Amino acid sequence: MSNFHDRLVAARDKNHSKEHPFFDLWVAGKLTKEQTAFYCTQHFHYVGEYLNWLAYEASQIPKRDVKVYLFENLGDEENPEDRHLDMLKDYVAASGCDRDVESAIVLPGTDQLQNWGWRMVYQQPWQAAVAGLFIGLESQFLDICKRIVPALHKHYDYKPRAREIRFFEEHIYADEIHGSKGFAIVEKYCDTPPLQALAVKQIEEATVRRWRYMNSIYWYVLHGKIDDTPVLAA
Repeated sequence: MSNFHDRLVAARDKNHSKEHPFFDLWVAGKLTKEQTAFYCTQHFHYVGEYLNWLAYEASQIPKRDVKVYLFENLGDEENPEDRHLDMLKDYVAASGCDRDVESAIVLPGTDQLQNWGWRMVYQQPWQAAVAGLFIGLESQFLDICKRIVPALHKHYDYKPRAREIRFFEEHIYADEIHGSKGFAIVEKYCDTPPLQALAVKQIEEATVRRWRYMNSIYWYVLHGKIDDTPVLAA
Protein backbone atom coordinates (compact mmCIF):
# COMPACT_ATOMS: atom_id res chain seq x y z
CA MET A 1 0.00 0.00 0.00
CA SER A 2 1.49 3.33 -1.07
CA ASN A 3 2.11 6.21 1.27
CA PHE A 4 -0.11 8.33 -0.99
CA HIS A 5 -2.94 5.82 -0.59
CA ASP A 6 -2.54 6.03 3.18
CA ARG A 7 -2.75 9.83 3.00
CA LEU A 8 -5.94 9.63 0.94
CA VAL A 9 -7.59 7.29 3.44
CA ALA A 10 -6.45 9.40 6.39
CA ALA A 11 -7.82 12.56 4.79
CA ARG A 12 -11.21 10.91 4.32
CA ASP A 13 -11.36 9.31 7.76
CA LYS A 14 -10.39 12.49 9.62
CA ASN A 15 -13.99 13.76 9.34
CA HIS A 16 -15.84 10.64 8.18
CA SER A 17 -19.60 11.15 8.36
CA LYS A 18 -20.15 7.56 9.53
CA GLU A 19 -19.23 8.90 12.99
CA HIS A 20 -21.82 11.67 12.93
CA PRO A 21 -24.24 11.76 15.92
CA PHE A 22 -27.21 11.47 13.54
CA PHE A 23 -26.02 8.04 12.43
CA ASP A 24 -25.26 7.08 16.05
CA LEU A 25 -28.93 7.71 16.83
CA TRP A 26 -30.04 5.77 13.74
CA VAL A 27 -27.83 2.80 14.58
CA ALA A 28 -29.25 2.73 18.12
CA GLY A 29 -32.83 2.78 16.81
CA LYS A 30 -33.47 6.16 18.43
CA LEU A 31 -34.78 7.85 15.30
CA THR A 32 -38.30 7.35 13.99
CA LYS A 33 -38.80 5.97 10.51
CA GLU A 34 -40.00 9.41 9.47
CA GLN A 35 -36.78 10.99 10.73
CA THR A 36 -34.66 8.51 8.78
CA ALA A 37 -36.79 9.21 5.72
CA PHE A 38 -36.07 12.91 6.02
CA TYR A 39 -32.37 12.13 5.77
CA CYS A 40 -33.18 10.41 2.48
CA THR A 41 -34.87 13.53 1.11
CA GLN A 42 -31.65 15.46 1.61
CA HIS A 43 -29.58 12.61 0.21
CA PHE A 44 -31.84 12.71 -2.84
CA HIS A 45 -31.12 16.43 -3.35
CA TYR A 46 -27.40 15.87 -2.87
CA VAL A 47 -27.09 12.80 -5.09
CA GLY A 48 -29.06 14.45 -7.89
CA GLU A 49 -26.31 17.07 -8.11
CA TYR A 50 -23.55 14.49 -7.59
CA LEU A 51 -24.67 12.70 -10.76
CA ASN A 52 -24.53 16.00 -12.62
CA TRP A 53 -20.96 16.53 -11.38
CA LEU A 54 -20.02 13.10 -12.71
CA ALA A 55 -21.58 13.87 -16.09
CA TYR A 56 -19.79 17.21 -16.28
CA GLU A 57 -16.41 15.67 -15.45
CA ALA A 58 -17.01 12.87 -17.96
CA SER A 59 -17.45 15.52 -20.65
CA GLN A 60 -14.19 17.26 -19.70
CA ILE A 61 -11.68 14.58 -18.75
CA PRO A 62 -9.42 13.46 -21.62
CA LYS A 63 -8.45 10.06 -20.19
CA ARG A 64 -10.48 7.19 -21.63
CA ASP A 65 -10.28 4.91 -18.59
CA VAL A 66 -11.58 7.68 -16.33
CA LYS A 67 -14.42 8.43 -18.75
CA VAL A 68 -15.35 4.75 -18.82
CA TYR A 69 -15.43 4.60 -15.03
CA LEU A 70 -17.56 7.73 -14.78
CA PHE A 71 -20.07 6.47 -17.32
CA GLU A 72 -20.19 3.05 -15.62
CA ASN A 73 -20.96 4.80 -12.35
CA LEU A 74 -23.64 6.93 -13.97
CA GLY A 75 -25.08 3.87 -15.68
CA ASP A 76 -25.46 2.07 -12.36
CA GLU A 77 -27.05 5.09 -10.71
CA GLU A 78 -29.42 5.87 -13.57
CA ASN A 79 -30.33 2.32 -14.58
CA PRO A 80 -33.82 2.86 -16.04
CA GLU A 81 -34.96 -0.48 -14.64
CA ASP A 82 -34.30 0.66 -11.06
CA ARG A 83 -32.78 4.12 -10.62
CA HIS A 84 -31.01 4.67 -7.31
CA LEU A 85 -33.00 7.85 -6.80
CA ASP A 86 -36.18 5.81 -7.14
CA MET A 87 -34.84 3.39 -4.52
CA LEU A 88 -34.58 6.34 -2.16
CA LYS A 89 -38.16 7.29 -2.91
CA ASP A 90 -39.29 3.75 -2.12
CA TYR A 91 -37.67 3.94 1.31
CA VAL A 92 -39.25 7.32 1.99
CA ALA A 93 -42.70 6.02 1.00
CA ALA A 94 -42.25 2.85 3.09
CA SER A 95 -41.50 5.09 6.07
CA GLY A 96 -44.92 6.69 5.77
CA CYS A 97 -43.75 9.91 4.12
CA ASP A 98 -44.56 11.62 0.84
CA ARG A 99 -42.81 9.94 -2.07
CA ASP A 100 -42.60 13.28 -3.87
CA VAL A 101 -39.18 14.08 -2.42
CA GLU A 102 -38.40 16.55 -5.21
CA SER A 103 -40.61 19.06 -3.42
CA ALA A 104 -39.00 18.47 -0.01
CA ILE A 105 -37.16 21.36 1.61
CA VAL A 106 -33.48 21.78 0.70
CA LEU A 107 -31.71 22.53 3.96
CA PRO A 108 -28.91 25.14 4.08
CA GLY A 109 -26.28 22.44 4.62
CA THR A 110 -27.54 20.53 1.58
CA ASP A 111 -27.56 23.70 -0.50
CA GLN A 112 -24.01 24.51 0.57
CA LEU A 113 -22.80 21.01 -0.34
CA GLN A 114 -24.44 21.29 -3.76
CA ASN A 115 -22.86 24.68 -4.45
CA TRP A 116 -19.45 23.62 -3.20
CA GLY A 117 -19.50 20.58 -5.50
CA TRP A 118 -20.11 22.75 -8.56
CA ARG A 119 -17.28 25.09 -7.58
CA MET A 120 -15.00 22.10 -7.21
CA VAL A 121 -15.69 20.56 -10.62
CA TYR A 122 -15.55 23.96 -12.35
CA GLN A 123 -12.48 25.38 -10.64
CA GLN A 124 -10.19 22.49 -9.67
CA PRO A 125 -7.99 20.33 -11.93
CA TRP A 126 -9.94 17.22 -12.84
CA GLN A 127 -7.53 14.98 -10.92
CA ALA A 128 -8.27 16.83 -7.68
CA ALA A 129 -11.99 17.05 -8.43
CA VAL A 130 -12.35 13.31 -8.89
CA ALA A 131 -10.45 12.79 -5.63
CA GLY A 132 -13.04 14.95 -3.89
CA LEU A 133 -15.88 13.10 -5.61
CA PHE A 134 -14.71 9.49 -5.46
CA ILE A 135 -12.89 9.46 -2.14
CA GLY A 136 -14.05 12.53 -0.24
CA LEU A 137 -17.75 11.90 -0.90
CA GLU A 138 -18.69 8.61 -2.54
CA SER A 139 -16.38 6.27 -0.65
CA GLN A 140 -17.86 7.40 2.66
CA PHE A 141 -21.25 5.94 1.89
CA LEU A 142 -20.05 2.33 1.99
CA ASP A 143 -19.12 2.61 5.67
CA ILE A 144 -22.28 4.59 6.42
CA CYS A 145 -24.43 1.83 4.92
CA LYS A 146 -22.51 -0.83 6.83
CA ARG A 147 -23.70 0.91 10.00
CA ILE A 148 -27.25 1.61 8.85
CA VAL A 149 -28.25 -1.73 7.35
CA PRO A 150 -27.98 -3.85 10.53
CA ALA A 151 -30.03 -1.20 12.34
CA LEU A 152 -32.72 -1.35 9.65
CA HIS A 153 -32.99 -5.08 10.29
CA LYS A 154 -32.79 -4.91 14.09
CA HIS A 155 -34.71 -1.76 15.00
CA TYR A 156 -36.94 -0.94 12.03
CA ASP A 157 -38.35 -4.38 11.19
CA TYR A 158 -37.05 -4.63 7.65
CA LYS A 159 -36.11 -8.10 6.47
CA PRO A 160 -32.75 -8.63 4.74
CA ARG A 161 -33.07 -7.92 1.01
CA ALA A 162 -36.42 -6.20 1.50
CA ARG A 163 -37.21 -4.05 -1.51
CA GLU A 164 -37.79 -0.98 0.65
CA ILE A 165 -34.17 -0.92 1.89
CA ARG A 166 -32.39 -2.06 -1.24
CA PHE A 167 -30.86 1.42 -1.67
CA PHE A 168 -28.75 0.87 1.43
CA GLU A 169 -28.06 -2.84 0.98
CA GLU A 170 -27.05 -2.58 -2.67
CA HIS A 171 -24.66 0.27 -1.98
CA ILE A 172 -22.58 -1.98 0.26
CA TYR A 173 -21.79 -4.12 -2.76
CA ALA A 174 -21.70 -1.42 -5.42
CA ASP A 175 -19.57 1.02 -3.43
CA GLU A 176 -16.98 -1.65 -2.62
CA ILE A 177 -16.33 -1.83 -6.38
CA HIS A 178 -16.69 1.88 -7.12
CA GLY A 179 -14.54 2.84 -4.16
CA SER A 180 -11.58 0.66 -5.11
CA LYS A 181 -11.69 1.89 -8.71
CA GLY A 182 -11.92 5.49 -7.52
CA PHE A 183 -8.83 5.13 -5.37
CA ALA A 184 -6.94 3.49 -8.25
CA ILE A 185 -7.77 6.37 -10.62
CA VAL A 186 -6.72 9.05 -8.15
CA GLU A 187 -3.48 7.24 -7.35
CA LYS A 188 -2.73 6.79 -11.07
CA TYR A 189 -3.33 10.35 -12.24
CA CYS A 190 -2.33 12.42 -9.22
CA ASP A 191 1.24 11.70 -10.22
CA THR A 192 3.09 14.79 -8.99
CA PRO A 193 3.55 16.12 -5.45
CA PRO A 194 1.44 19.23 -6.15
CA LEU A 195 -1.45 17.15 -7.54
CA GLN A 196 -1.22 14.74 -4.64
CA ALA A 197 -1.31 17.58 -2.13
CA LEU A 198 -4.30 19.11 -3.91
CA ALA A 199 -6.12 15.75 -3.96
CA VAL A 200 -5.67 15.39 -0.21
CA LYS A 201 -6.92 18.95 0.30
CA GLN A 202 -10.04 18.34 -1.81
CA ILE A 203 -10.83 15.15 0.11
CA GLU A 204 -10.51 17.00 3.40
CA GLU A 205 -12.78 19.77 2.14
CA ALA A 206 -15.33 17.25 0.86
CA THR A 207 -15.55 15.49 4.22
CA VAL A 208 -15.98 18.78 6.07
CA ARG A 209 -18.75 19.85 3.69
CA ARG A 210 -20.50 16.51 4.09
CA TRP A 211 -20.19 16.72 7.90
CA ARG A 212 -21.79 20.18 7.85
CA TYR A 213 -24.55 18.80 5.64
CA MET A 214 -25.16 16.15 8.30
CA ASN A 215 -25.18 18.86 10.99
CA SER A 216 -27.93 20.62 9.08
CA ILE A 217 -30.00 17.44 8.95
CA TYR A 218 -29.42 16.73 12.64
CA TRP A 219 -30.51 20.16 13.84
CA TYR A 220 -33.59 20.19 11.63
CA VAL A 221 -34.75 16.66 12.41
CA LEU A 222 -34.03 16.68 16.14
CA HIS A 223 -34.64 20.33 17.01
CA GLY A 224 -36.57 21.89 14.12
CA LYS A 225 -33.79 24.38 13.39
CA ILE A 226 -33.22 25.44 9.80
CA ASP A 227 -30.29 27.74 10.56
CA ASP A 228 -27.97 28.57 13.42
CA THR A 229 -28.76 32.27 13.79
CA PRO A 230 -27.79 33.31 17.34
CA VAL A 231 -30.53 34.36 19.72
CA LEU A 232 -29.41 37.15 22.03
CA ALA A 233 -30.70 37.41 25.56
CA ALA A 234 -33.19 40.22 26.12
